[in-house]
Amino acid sequence: MSFFSYAPVDSSSPFCLEPFDAFHLAALAFLAGLGVLAAVFRKRLRAESALERRVLRTATVAAVGLEIALHVCEFFSIPFHGFLRSLIPLELCAITLWMAVALCITRREGLFEILYFWAIGAVASLVFANLDGAGPDRFRYYQYFGTHGYTVLVVVYFAVVHGYRIRFRSLVKAVGLLLPITLAVRFLDLAFSGPPWSFNYMFLLRPPDVETPLDAFGEGWGYYAAFVALGVALLFLAWVPWGISAAIRRLKRG
Repeated sequence: MSFFSYAPVDSSSPFCLEPFDAFHLAALAFLAGLGVLAAVFRKRLRAESALERRVLRTATVAAVGLEIALHVCEFFSIPFHGFLRSLIPLELCAITLWMAVALCITRREGLFEILYFWAIGAVASLVFANLDGAGPDRFRYYQYFGTHGYTVLVVVYFAVVHGYRIRFRSLVKAVGLLLPITLAVRFLDLAFSGPPWSFNYMFLLRPPDVETPLDAFGEGWGYYAAFVALGVALLFLAWVPWGISAAIRRLKRG
């Protein structure tokens, strides 16, 4: 198979990626290492604005290039309706990728507040990698971990280097914006759920092909309600460390 092939990888291949195998863990470790480097060199990045801009520009150009290259590969590898479905940026990971790009360009803290919570989708995608077995002998492996990792690392970068912070109102905004979006996307999914389109943006109709906690949520609107409840709970848990930190600061001041 070609390096740029989008076809599923046979499980007998020595490069077939399985959940939490060496290939999967290596990618996660590499991304975690980049996050640690950002924290270690945060003072230097703050002090040297030219270096800081160069780091963000390089990462952003690489992520955008990987995303564009993915769609080029899909154009030549999958049916045209599948290519068009992938091109529409309604997956949460696609939305947050472009939000991360916008954050790197604008540096708006309000954008960071939303991206911090919504990037949980990218974290979930990294943990429950849905790659049809594509390992390090396929471009798709590098594109997948590169773009999802970029989204997460941008959040880490602006938190540790620029000191952007999350408040309770950030959680309220993130949930308040995401809920109506998921409802609208679910109705779109339902309208185009049949072949050849088979819409399932944000996995709001059914779980992904890889094993995830969503498998226990049944189907129909019950599945959607359980998924939304889980999502809100995860967003709240993501706020908790910031809430505790703010409470500690208030106690010290008092």
